[in-house]
Amino acid sequence: MEHLFNILKGAVIGVANAIPGVSGGTMMVIMKVFDRLMGAVSLNIKKLKENFVFLFTILLGMAIGVILAAKVLNICFENYFVQTQFFFMGVVLGSLPMIYKEAVKEGKLKPIHLLPFAVGFGIIIGVTVVSQSMDNSVIETLTVGNFFYLVAILIIAAAAMIMPGLSGSLVLLILGGYQTAINAVDTMNIPILIPIAIGAGLGVILCAKVITICMKKWRKGTYSVILGLIVGSFYAIWPRETTSTEIVNGVETVVTEGANFQFNSTGIIAILIGIVGVILPLSMELLDRKKGSSAEAKAE
Repeated sequence: MEHLFNILKGAVIGVANAIPGVSGGTMMVIMKVFDRLMGAVSLNIKKLKENFVFLFTILLGMAIGVILAAKVLNICFENYFVQTQFFFMGVVLGSLPMIYKEAVKEGKLKPIHLLPFAVGFGIIIGVTVVSQSMDNSVIETLTVGNFFYLVAILIIAAAAMIMPGLSGSLVLLILGGYQTAINAVDTMNIPILIPIAIGAGLGVILCAKVITICMKKWRKGTYSVILGLIVGSFYAIWPRETTSTEIVNGVETVVTEGANFQFNSTGIIAILIGIVGVILPLSMELLDRKKGSSAEAKAE
């Protein structure tokens, strides 16, 4: 029964990791598996052997969650781009109080923490501006260049994925690889999934120990960077129409993807969906508080 529960927990974490703005790391904390997972994926062979079955069941559940979420999200991006982006922005906005709460657990933030906040904010804005100048069309054919590009951005996204409060898929969206990853999972494009899996694995293994140390020794500074990244992500996620060129039957063709926000019926629906996105993480936080209060009451 424990293994089944671990698969279900993994599925929830997998779905969370597939949604930009929703923190898979935070979901790991909520599911009470974060510390054990960080120990299991470290380079300590003894801990890896001890937690092998636990790690396998969680990863199996995560794979199931990501695959199910990818199919839904691919449809959303193709048919409801503006509404989907507004939902993500709503989720990010609704997550801010919970992340700020984590940041001030050991005391209030000080003016000095504006510096790491500005660093995080500047990184997101800079990466977004550079990303917009690049061809971010969905990659469906693997080349040597694409292989190393996907490995690199997945290492960064995976590192973000395991950090409570930060969304790995949001970072991947900003870096321009999110729709490629979602499309590859949905269509089971194995050549594209290989560098994605390699990058994700390397990111988790290499960064788990570093992130654990940062969270323990420089909690406020680390969370200040995270808050800067998240506030800057509103600019990154804002729906925009992008164009790229592709060779179709030997002819160079301009392909338009995404859409700009307009205050019409679609825009109004997008705003309403954004409000739903705000409510989602706030509801999860409320449920977690009630669960904690119930546990304390039973203990007494």
